[in-house]
Amino acid sequence: MANVKITKKDGTIMDFPHRGRAGGSYTVTVKYEGAFVIVRDEWGKETAVPVTDVELVESEPHQERW
Repeated sequence: MANVKITKKDGTIMDFPHRGRAGGSYTVTVKYEGAFVIVRDEWGKETAVPVTDVELVESEPHQERW
């Protein structure tokens, strides 16, 4: 994955863009565990959002430009 955007029911948008990280193919990932949507960035920082607050989760693959 790469770019993740979570739209909450109150209209708030949480944006997690791919920033890249030297030394490998690190990227933003999203997973669903129990009652949470969990987004992890390239450095391992996790943000958990309760699914009861989520309207929409969008993920867009990052395209490397060589």
